[in-house]
Order: sequence, then structure tokens, then C-alpha cells
Amino acid sequence: MRPTKLFIDFSSIPLKVGKFTLFDLLLISISAFLAVAIIGFILATILRRFVRARKFKTLDRLRSIYREKLKDVIYSGNFQPEVIKPFLSVPNSLKFQAIEEVLFVLLENKKYEEEIKEMFNKLGYINYYKKQAKNKNKIIKATAIDKLGKMKVATSVEIIASQLKNQDPEIITVSLRALANIGTLESLVAILNNLPLIYEKWLVTRKAIENSILKYGHKAIPILIDFLKGLKNPKIIAIILDILSHLQDESTWPVALSFLSHDEAEVRAKALKLIERMTDKIEDKVVTKIFPLLRDPVWFVRLHAVRALSKVRNNKIHYALASSLFDHHWRVRKEAAIALANLDRGSLDIFLQALKYDDRYVKETICEEIERTNLVNRLIENLGQKNGELYNKSKEILIIMHSLNFSTPLKEYLKSGPNDKIKEEIRQILESKGVE
Repeated sequence: MRPTKLFIDFSSIPLKVGKFTLFDLLLISISAFLAVAIIGFILATILRRFVRARKFKTLDRLRSIYREKLKDVIYSGNFQPEVIKPFLSVPNSLKFQAIEEVLFVLLENKKYEEEIKEMFNKLGYINYYKKQAKNKNKIIKATAIDKLGKMKVATSVEIIASQLKNQDPEIITVSLRALANIGTLESLVAILNNLPLIYEKWLVTRKAIENSILKYGHKAIPILIDFLKGLKNPKIIAIILDILSHLQDESTWPVALSFLSHDEAEVRAKALKLIERMTDKIEDKVVTKIFPLLRDPVWFVRLHAVRALSKVRNNKIHYALASSLFDHHWRVRKEAAIALANLDRGSLDIFLQALKYDDRYVKETICEEIERTNLVNRLIENLGQKNGELYNKSKEILIIMHSLNFSTPLKEYLKSGPNDKIKEEIRQILESKGVE
């Protein structure tokens, strides 16, 4: 038998229902569905806001209730079970959240830090967040680690340090911050021991590492110095030297001296940066060890060498800096010019000699810094003296500056300056053709 074919005779379906076509009915249905969806969304939003408002209102009320009660317990130091019992609550309940927030506010008073930490422990917050720190959910884990750090829970260092091996940059960053908040030497050692792994993968920014370690302050210095011994990774050596430079302790500069001849340019530069912060504490014979770095093949090492030497008031050093006025890199030339412009009379001979060279870029750099550092004002004031060495050198420099079109300070003094003799000297300079 041949199978019977089934088919729908569309011609039998009516094209109109009353006054409406099928297309009209379809449009009405879609419009009705969208209207219901929009109304449902609006109602859900209103309901959600209502629930949240009610929640926050309840939290405010609970915070107000427990604030004074918690103060009384903490200030008294009485943590007997019968005293603690009224504050016990189910984790994540509104009461749990309200008490936690009150304790964090009270923790800002360092005087009762230990008592508040004990309260967190007695009420089960520490154990709860230690468990949550192992949760697979990233948000739950990060929140728990952050709170353990804020509670300054020393017993959680091992748990948090284990997260420094995590592959998620956000988890690593929050773990670094938490360990720094805990602030124990054990937590600092945990950070340092994990630095090679963190930097091998560059999972977090260098700034995040440095900010975390800097929170330990001067108590970190002995550990950082000890950590540098035998350290091979140049990136980490540079980071530690940079951190020590921010701490500005005179016990650190001898460490930097041992890295001035390191193979890596960044290490040499950071060692110089550390020395730069402590230059006034260093003997001249030690400073002379920096001189060779003015000829370093890497420009930013030369830059830091100039900055370090610029802090030392010594004529021998000033003439060493003079050679940097002819450096191949503009930033090094500029830094040398700034350093010399901030000196007193000792810089006039150096500038005068440099301004007589043929290198126009060098001469313009010097003129810019003479103007920027207001040395030009001292040179103009020197024109008011009787003929003499200081007068002659100042005038010669101003003539050369005028020849290079650095005449604005002269013209301004001519308009409003008080000394007629200086004005006459300036007119002579402006009328001269100058010397290229």
C-alpha cells in the first residue's frame, strides 16, 4: 500500500478574524508580550530596590544597636563566653555583616587593635574567612583574603601566601595587599620568597609589588638587605634597590655600592638612585666611585649618575659634571645643566667654557636651564657691579645667550627693572650682534 500523504490546506484558514487580519493579530500579540515584559522588568527593579533599601535600613539599625555594645566589651577586655554570646550570629546574616562592619570601623583605633582581633576570632569571623579563602569562586576567595588582611590575622599568612602561586592577577594583587596589611615579618618573607615566580610570569604590576613592600616601612630594611645576598635575578635586584631608595636609610647605601658594576643597566641605575637619596651621608672617596658611570654605555645610568653627583658640593665633582653637558642624550645634558645652574659662582666658568664650543644643541640646553633655574637673574644682577671678574663673566654669558635668541629676561628687565646701570648694560648687549 502507498502511504497516505498528509497536507494542510492553507486555503481553508480564514485570513481575517472579525475586523483584524492575521498580521494585525501577530503585531498585537508581540506588542502585548513586550508591554508585559517591560512592566515585569519595572516591577522587578522596584521590588529589588525596595528589598535593598529595607536591607540597608536593617543594617543601619543593627550597626547602631551593636556599636556601643561592642565598644563596651572591647574597651573592657572581657571576652568571657557569656559576654560574647549575644554577638554570635550566622555567617552572612545581616547581624553578621553589621557586627563585622562595626568592628572594622573600631579597628581604625590602633590602641585596641589586639582586642578587636580577639573579638573577630571569638565570634568566628577568622575561621569563616579562612575557609572562604580556599573557595573556588574567585569573588568569594578574593573577598575572604582581603578581609583576613584587614583583620591583620597573622595566622592566615600561610593560607594567603599560597595564593601568590595563583594564575589570576587579581587574586595575587589582593593577596599581596592582604599580606602587607598583616604587616608581620613572616608575611614580608612570604612575599619576597614568591617574587621570582610572580615576576617570571609578570602577572601583576611592579608598582603593586613595591607598594606592598613599602607598607612595612623601615622594619623591612634588614630583611631586604639580607634578601639581596646571593640574589641572581636582575629584575628583582632592581626592584629591591628601588624600594630601599624610597625608605631613605643611611644603612642602605653601602649595599648599593656593591651593585654599581653589575652587568644589568637597570641594576646599576637603581643602585645610583639609592645612593642619590643618601649622597649627603657618603664620603668623597666613595662618591668618586660614581665617576666612571658618567661614561656608562646606557643613557639612563648616566642620568642617575649625574643626579647623584649633583647633590655633592665639591669643585672636582662640578667639573666632572661639566663633561655631561656634551652627552649624546638630551636628558643627560639637561640634567647636568640643571645641576650646574643651581650652583653659585662655580658654575660660571664651566658654562662659559661650554658656551664657547661649536655644538649649538649643547649651548641651547645650557641657555634654557640658565633661564629656567633663574640663574639668569643672578647674571643680570651681576651687571650692576663695577668691572670685575664676576661682572665680566656674567656679561659674556648674557651676550652669548642673546646671540642664541635667549633675550627675553633681558628685555623684561629693561621694561621694569629698578637699576639704571643694569639697564644701560642690557641695552649694550641687545644692540650687540653677539657671538655665535
